[in-house]
Parts: sequence; structure tokens; C-alpha cells
Amino acid sequence: MKKILLIGIGLLMAAYVSAQERKSPKAENVFAEFGGPGLFTFNYDTRFKGNSRGLGARVGIGYIGTDGYHLVSIPVGLNFLMGNEEEGKYFEVGLNGTYTSSSDNWYEDEEDPDGSHVLGSLVFGYRKQPGEGGFTFRTGLSPYFGKDYFFPFVPYVSFGYAF
Repeated sequence: MKKILLIGIGLLMAAYVSAQERKSPKAENVFAEFGGPGLFTFNYDTRFKGNSRGLGARVGIGYIGTDGYHLVSIPVGLNFLMGNEEEGKYFEVGLNGTYTSSSDNWYEDEEDPDGSHVLGSLVFGYRKQPGEGGFTFRTGLSPYFGKDYFFPFVPYVSFGYAF
């Protein structure tokens, strides 16, 4: 458990350091996401170019724990924003891989009884992210897929801050 938490913190710190080297701070975003690639996560998102559109990446970490059960999730992904930069309204598409570890084998995979899995997911949604920074909002669908499964309707919503 501690190793997973340290990996997640390391990923967030690496994303922060790389963002400090960028020339445009307006294309960065931190947000809490409910549903979607990580189920319940805190995330960092950045664009690779100096504007609010185009190709970017996200990394996050999440934890859910109740009555002796826990689930840790670490989503990492690429995304692409298309839309009007002046209005801050975008259509978002993305591809994610999410590492999950739980206190039991929630997926019931007999080949991997320790409860660790990597889930694939897509993102199709709306993003409101002002170019000058401020409150951000995202919502959409994030289908999950893997070797033996496909869940087409996994909704998500997120709230955050662009800077």
C-alpha cells in the first residue's frame, strides 16, 4: 500500500516539475474526478504545447476505503482537446490506463488473486476550462475495456481549477 502511494506521489511531482518548465501556465489543470478512469481521483492535467487546446496528459491518484476494504487507483492517460480557446469550451477525447489495487480480488480474476489490475478506458466528454485560468468542469462517458470485458457507459464528472 505504501509503495503504491509513493508511486502516485512521485508521478504527481514529476508532472508538476515538467509543468514548471513550460512557458504557458494557462494550460494546466488540477481536478477531482468522480467516476471515469479512476473512479474517485485527484488529478493533474497539462497540455504539451503552449495553449489550452491539443494534445496533453493526465495523471492522478485515488483511494476509497470502508470497513476493512480499500481500493487504490492511479490513472495515467493522453487526451486531446478540440474547441474554442477564447470561450474555453472543448470536446475531449482520451485514452487511459489505470492501475488498481484492492484489499480483495474485486475483479475476481483467478490468475491474479492479489487484487491488482490495469484497466483500459477511453474518454469522450465536454470540458469547460477558461484560457485565463479559474474554475473548470468536465463531464462525459469513459468506457472501460480489457481482455474479457467492456463497460460502455461509465459516466464521470469533475471539478477543478486551471492555472
